[in-house]
Amino acid sequence: MSTIEKQAFSIGNDSIDYYVTVMTAREIFAFSKVSRVDEDPKLGYQRFLSEKRAESIAEYLNSGNIIPGAIILSAQKNADLEFANGKLTINLIPGSFFVIDGQHRLYGSEMANEDISLPVCILDGLDHAAEVKYFIDINSTQKGVPKTLRIELMKFLSEPDSIDATRNRLFKDLNESPESPLYERMSATSSAPGRLSLVPFQAAIDPLLNGDILGQFTYDDKRKLLINFLSAVEASLEKMEERSNRLTTSAFFQAIFKIFDKVCHLSIMHNKNYSLASMSKIMDGIVGVDLSRHTGSNQAAINELALELSTLLELHSQKLGTPSDLL
Repeated sequence: MSTIEKQAFSIGNDSIDYYVTVMTAREIFAFSKVSRVDEDPKLGYQRFLSEKRAESIAEYLNSGNIIPGAIILSAQKNADLEFANGKLTINLIPGSFFVIDGQHRLYGSEMANEDISLPVCILDGLDHAAEVKYFIDINSTQKGVPKTLRIELMKFLSEPDSIDATRNRLFKDLNESPESPLYERMSATSSAPGRLSLVPFQAAIDPLLNGDILGQFTYDDKRKLLINFLSAVEASLEKMEERSNRLTTSAFFQAIFKIFDKVCHLSIMHNKNYSLASMSKIMDGIVGVDLSRHTGSNQAAINELALELSTLLELHSQKLGTPSDLL
């Protein structure tokens, strides 16, 4: 019978043998398999394989990147392995080991252009119940990086003039500038009550950065224009609710920026500039909105609020009249 021999470490305890070694995906597949619920409803416990995710991992590896996470295997009753003198010898009996964790990394590595060396942890001595428990423990205790933190960390990877870099710089400046309505009211790394996080800020600002309005300005002018706009929004909120707390709520913030371009166009049309005074005159048009009707936070609710705000602006523009130089 064919065997595979690898340098390894034994770091188990009295009840479970635990070995750490390095193998390629091809070597692992020679003696192991994934026990999936969809293929074996009685004993399977792994999730359905996402070919798209495996392909993404393969592309990531083909780009020269390394995935440090280990493949975790469990020896089955028919497995034949021996550890001696720092070497682990495994008889290549197909399916004699189950993949407890790392199936997508394993399949992605097998699909990569070159053989990828993978860290491998092998458990010997688990019954089926213990395997399932390890699978649940591993996959339920892992915590993904919060989206707002992922966006913030992109500052270390972004090109200086990219949308990511510009947005994160604006976020920082608007939070640290005393003249900004968002001064000390933003949080770059987490979500917190009363603070605007990077997630809604990204959703609101990114579509505008290369648009007809913001796209034509230098960074400093982008910043000034956003402060004027936000100040006009803040003034309108204070007229409506005698406070501006709503400015830092995710849904309202995203909805108000859906009418950003319209406010800018109307400010130019009626007042020929983007000053705070000009924008405030335009934003007076939204004061009549009944915000109590808009309580949802999903995309449909955001779009509904933005549509009402846009309609109110159009009606307000008609009341302001047509500038004489356009007649």
